[in-house]
Amino acid sequence: MTLIDQNSDAEFTEANYQRLLILAAEHYDFCDYGQEVSDRRSVAWRHDVDYSPHRALALARLEHAQGLRCIYHGLVAGRYYNVLEPEIAEIFRFIVGLGHSLGLHFDLDVFGEQATVDIDAVVQRIALEKKILESVTGAQLRSMSFHNYGLNQGRLLEQESICGMTNIAATSVRNRYKYVSDSNGIWRFDRLEDVLGQDHRRLHVLTHPEWWTPTPMSPVDRLDRCIAGRAQSGRSLYVGLMKRDGRYADIAARIGFGDIEA
Repeated sequence: MTLIDQNSDAEFTEANYQRLLILAAEHYDFCDYGQEVSDRRSVAWRHDVDYSPHRALALARLEHAQGLRCIYHGLVAGRYYNVLEPEIAEIFRFIVGLGHSLGLHFDLDVFGEQATVDIDAVVQRIALEKKILESVTGAQLRSMSFHNYGLNQGRLLEQESICGMTNIAATSVRNRYKYVSDSNGIWRFDRLEDVLGQDHRRLHVLTHPEWWTPTPMSPVDRLDRCIAGRAQSGRSLYVGLMKRDGRYADIAARIGFGDIEA
C-alpha cells in the first residue's frame, strides 16, 4: 500500500477516507456518545457540517456502504447553508435515514462576535435551534457541539447535558476520549491514521465533510469548491423557478441569460 504524506492533498480524498473507515472498523466499534461497551474499544466519529451538506451526504453514503454509523452535527445559524431550505432539509433526512445520528452544531456568533453571553439566553437559543432541526428532519438530537470551539473558549457552557443533548464541549466529556480533528483541511496535531494504529480505549474523531473531495485539492480549493457549488445551485434555482411559472422564454434574453440556460 502506498503511503500518503501527512497533510498532502491526496490525504483528504474520498478514496482515502474510505480506506481510513475500513482501518478504523478493524480496531473500533462505531458508537454514539455514551453508548460505548465497556470492554470494547470504540470511536465516536463526528462530522461538523460547516459548509456543505452535499459533501456530508457523500461521506454518509460511504460510511453506510461499510455498515458504519457516524454522528452529524448540523448548523441552524450557519452562513453557508440553510436547514429550512427543502433541499437541505431533505439531505439531512436522508443522512438520518442511512442510520446516522444527528446533533446540533451551535454557533455562539448569534450573540455577537465579542459579546459576553448570558447562560440562560444561550440555553434558550439552543433549545430553539434543537426544535428547528428536529422539526425539519424528524430526528431526535442526541448531542451538540459548539462551532469554532477554540475561538469561543471563554464562553462555552460546561454542563454535560444541555436541552437533553450530550455537550461535547464539556471538559468531563472531552476527557473521556483521545481526540483527533481535520480542522481547516489539515491534521494540525495528530494524524488520524497514526492515531488509529495506537491503543486507545475511547477515540473521538472529528471530520468536516467539505475537506474530503473526490480528487486531491488544496484546502483553499476545497473551500472554493463548496462556495462555488452553492452559488451555482442558487443560480440554477432562480432559472428553474422562472421556467416553472412560464416566464423564462419571454424574458430570458431581456435580463441577460444566454442560450446555455435554455
